[in-house]
Amino acid sequence: MILLTCALFLLDGCAALEDLSNSIQKPKLSVENVRVSDFNFEEMELTYDIKVDNPNALSVKMLAYDYNLDINENTLVNGNQKKELAIEASGASTFQVPMRLNFADVYQSVQNLRDSDEATYSFLSNLTFDLPALGKTNVPVSKKGQIPLLKTPEISLEDFEVTGVNFSSADINLQLSFDNPNSFGIDVNALNYDLIINGDQWADGTALRGTTIEEKGVTMLNIPISLNISQMGISAYRLLTGGETFDYHIKGNFDLNARHELLGQTTFDFLRSGNLSLPPN
Repeated sequence: MILLTCALFLLDGCAALEDLSNSIQKPKLSVENVRVSDFNFEEMELTYDIKVDNPNALSVKMLAYDYNLDINENTLVNGNQKKELAIEASGASTFQVPMRLNFADVYQSVQNLRDSDEATYSFLSNLTFDLPALGKTNVPVSKKGQIPLLKTPEISLEDFEVTGVNFSSADINLQLSFDNPNSFGIDVNALNYDLIINGDQWADGTALRGTTIEEKGVTMLNIPISLNISQMGISAYRLLTGGETFDYHIKGNFDLNARHELLGQTTFDFLRSGNLSLPPN
């Protein structure tokens, strides 16, 4: 009788376990949003918001996930990450999968994208869950779409013009060319700059607020600067009145806003140096 009772309990337990196993469903996954969470002209961080719906009457736990990002059918980014996330019974939760994409790697791997303004991406992620009765289970989720491809602008000094000079003060105008190879315009929030002549800092300041950089073209940028010659000395006066060759360094930091629906604010640093001689005044 004891053996028979134990056997009945075992049969009931197995039946209950089988019923539980049959009733457990895999979580349902969807990519709710794809956004550029950070970028500059060299790389971009793409973040995928993945929603996990748990249709079960019991809570489930996510243990880890892997990810793969193809650009025009070429794998550029992949990896895996441990991440524990509890999803309550009949509940939902969203988590983020960030990935950094380097544009130099893109253009090296996919040569025909060098002149393209955008590319097709294919995102695939497998999430690992610990499910009641089923144990470790992988569930895939995928997404396809378009992302912009960025190219680095070119900055050069076009002109160094002395617009007025005397023994106490001088006015100069620096003209920079901003060559924007991208398919979107750029708003300049501010340019913070330093002008160094023959190793001495002549000026620093902020300029170009509210200036617009045109898409796929060259925009000329004028930076007017006032100098105090009485503090800088006679050597500066002689240099500005012409006849002497001098070394220059212009370094700056642009605070920019890209006119693209997926992009936004970023910064861009530059440094230009060389030597000049001004025509005699």
